[in-house]
Amino acid sequence: MGDGSDDGGDEEASAAEATATDGSASEFVVPTETENDRETEWRRALAEAGELTPDVVDAVATIHDKRGVRAIEAVSEGRVKRYRDFTVVVGHAAEYVVEDGGCTCKDSSYNLDPEDDGQRCWHVLAAAVAERIGEVDHHDMWYSDVREFI
Repeated sequence: MGDGSDDGGDEEASAAEATATDGSASEFVVPTETENDRETEWRRALAEAGELTPDVVDAVATIHDKRGVRAIEAVSEGRVKRYRDFTVVVGHAAEYVVEDGGCTCKDSSYNLDPEDDGQRCWHVLAAAVAERIGEVDHHDMWYSDVREFI
């Protein structure tokens, strides 16, 4: 997790908290409002609570099955990172860019309908959860520069 030592870190956190409570935070890479009522409901509840509650965990796991469980595990392990240019979720074999509610993983590309908000890979779900509970590890650098070293 970020240590908050970046310039403006406290201001960023305050802004995220202020906007997260109404679910309309424009800085979320995974939107709160979706076409799927059940999906929107857990995202709103999470944004309002600001923490994982048993009801939200149950909803994510029920709606998204194994993908939801993996997402919550990734968040609890601190594997959601935000760089200046991208939000990245660290998987077991690679890192995946989550942007505009979509992901660069093969699951998103081949198995899921990108138009169906109820079908999301676990990387997108992890980003959605982490953003709403303040568990995104912030890095003040460009991921495109970091990627060269990986």
